[in-house]
Amino acid sequence: MSMQEHKLRVLTVLSDNLKEAEPQLVTSETIAGRLNMKMPELRQVLKSMEGLGIIETDPDLQYNLITRKGLLWLQHQN
Repeated sequence: MSMQEHKLRVLTVLSDNLKEAEPQLVTSETIAGRLNMKMPELRQVLKSMEGLGIIETDPDLQYNLITRKGLLWLQHQN
């Protein structure tokens, strides 16, 4: 799977979180489990996405959220 496809899948998980009554930060473990990805691979994707400004994550890459830029990027991809 390409990096672009991984980014799209991660953004979809983070966007779905916003539909919850009380959205929370999404853990990397949750994302990896839902996407059946190994943590080293997911961390690489998360670093790239944060560099683009489409997500925000903590320094340890454990907690994640989608940004407004990420929401717009996701809309344009669909």
